[in-house]
Amino acid sequence: MRRTKQDALRTREAILDAAETLFYENGVASTTLTQIAAAAGLTRGAIYWHFPNKLELFRAMHKRAKLPQEEFFLERPLEERPSLADLYRHALLALRHLAENERAQRVVTIFLFRCEYVGEMEAALTRRNEADEAMRRVIAGIFEKACRDGELKAGWCPAVAANIFFSAVAGLISEWLRSGRSFDLERNGRAMIETVLGGCACARFLAGESGASTDLVPPHAAQRAPGAS
Repeated sequence: MRRTKQDALRTREAILDAAETLFYENGVASTTLTQIAAAAGLTRGAIYWHFPNKLELFRAMHKRAKLPQEEFFLERPLEERPSLADLYRHALLALRHLAENERAQRVVTIFLFRCEYVGEMEAALTRRNEADEAMRRVIAGIFEKACRDGELKAGWCPAVAANIFFSAVAGLISEWLRSGRSFDLERNGRAMIETVLGGCACARFLAGESGASTDLVPPHAAQRAPGAS
């Protein structure tokens, strides 16, 4: 019986679904292609027809899920150098997307807690690091522009502000997933982002541009900020 393109696509999706489930439940290292094939109701040969190895299957699973980093770029292309107001809005959109998208939650959990980046999976860590660095560069560019535009408080180093922002959001997501989604990600994320921006951005900007409450500006914000030269 001749396979159609639709048949091939359905088979590929079944493989990805099975891999995502098993990687999430058992971890990447403990999951074999034979187990994935059995879970998908296919032969091992069917997997090799679509994916030459576990790494390529892992990469395809990653590409299929829209992750928080990708959500950031929905409204404005990278080369336009978004403002702090864009950063505020898009970060909240990214957290909302993650909170509402179970596939993204599973895939991020696999990346953070279910994969040992050694052996054949070492290349996956390289790609993950490259994606993180690309995101860091975007955020750093936003804070550098904010500094030039007078949106940062005097004494703040843009690179330090960018690193704090990135680390705060990444840490919140990690803790939310590690704790079994035990708190409201979007609500806590909004308070955290407003607090971070309240510490380094001028209060007038926060109240007028992003809509963040000036009540969340930390008491020490008027003092000399870390990273100042």
